[in-house]
Amino acid sequence: MTTPPERYYPPQNPGFYLRLSVYWFALSLLWGGMISIVIQHIVAQISPDKKDIFLGWTLGLGALVSTVVGLVIGTISDRSRWKMGRRRPYIIVGSVMTVPALLWLGKIGTTTPSLSLLPLLMFDFCLIQFWTNIGTAPYQAFVPDLVKKENQGAASAYMGMGSLIGQLGGLLLCGLLVQQPNGILTICWTLSIGFVVAMLFTVFTVHEESAAENPSPRMSTWQAMKYSFQVNPREHPDFFWLIASRFVINMGFYTATEFLLYYTSDTLRAPNPAQTVLKIMAIATVSGLLGNFPAGIYADRISKKKIVYIAATLTGAAIFGFLVTSNISFALGMAFIFGAGYGAFQAVDWALATNLLPDYDEAKFMGIWHAAFTIPQVIAPIVGGAVAYLFNEGALKSAVASYGSGFGYRVVLCLVIVYLGAGCLILRPVRERLAHISEDAQE
Repeated sequence: MTTPPERYYPPQNPGFYLRLSVYWFALSLLWGGMISIVIQHIVAQISPDKKDIFLGWTLGLGALVSTVVGLVIGTISDRSRWKMGRRRPYIIVGSVMTVPALLWLGKIGTTTPSLSLLPLLMFDFCLIQFWTNIGTAPYQAFVPDLVKKENQGAASAYMGMGSLIGQLGGLLLCGLLVQQPNGILTICWTLSIGFVVAMLFTVFTVHEESAAENPSPRMSTWQAMKYSFQVNPREHPDFFWLIASRFVINMGFYTATEFLLYYTSDTLRAPNPAQTVLKIMAIATVSGLLGNFPAGIYADRISKKKIVYIAATLTGAAIFGFLVTSNISFALGMAFIFGAGYGAFQAVDWALATNLLPDYDEAKFMGIWHAAFTIPQVIAPIVGGAVAYLFNEGALKSAVASYGSGFGYRVVLCLVIVYLGAGCLILRPVRERLAHISEDAQE
């Protein structure tokens, strides 16, 4: 299983990287406000007393579906023989089929809240994850497919920029509309239209060669499903150390962001929690863009690991600030530092993955890399939700009552710092590939 001897690369320039990042922008637009505001809002309306637990299970089940679908569809696309390419047919189908699932969520969100809606919400959220990942898993392989290794730091910066701007746009959209009459339905219509437009733009402007002569061995769908889970970390130790590090660092990011709305309402006691979340994320996005491009440029010149260490340090410092403050203005200042670190991490994240990616089964291995993004969504909310509930409403509530309301979310922020530090330690054994990086830098 090897790549073709002569791989097609489009002209490597900023215009191409920008076109390549449009679909990632649309995905970030969809998920930016969906997880941080929309799903949290619906769960809190359905069950205010057990929102921590129910949010964890809702996000966890959806992320589990995302992980499995990403691995399987990525492997299938690696072996596809479509004339329009290995990736684009799946992007089309996944994007189109996401629309009815999103519109169903809009209907659920505008129905009178009751516990009977919870199973429907969980099922529909899993459905959204299923269809979006039909397109996402093959799409992620565009970077190793179409970008030369020596340019992948620059391309990664554009992907990071698309992610940051998309997240901000999603938060603005959802934050402004979620409380309005039929606001969630309006959000879902807007996201659906944007997602389909981005899909059409990508399909018609990102050229992909015909896969009719794909040299990868033919497999039945069942064989591809089994093969998607057959991986040997010993064959690619650096790549799998990276996966482990990314997994733990993302545990930190998702522990911080998925409880942000509840932290601002119950711990900071913000008068308007949704608007405060919007301000925090808007500030973090702006500073993220400031940290994104320098990190992306230097990712092609110096050790990407060092950029990760710097990014994690900045992020951890900001989390410590969130942990100790009860002042909203101070929290907004910490959001700027958090964003700078997160933006730098986003810039180098793709570059590190594609740098260490095996030269075959690209979408399969990018699916494994993506699992280090989605599986933390399964575990982080369950762990964080259980910890928060234990201190906020559970057995330890009376023991920490003197520390103020929402103390459980401060404990959750302690976990974030631990995750970031552990992720950096796990990254230590990784050796980067690029020849122009010195041996000392790779250490």
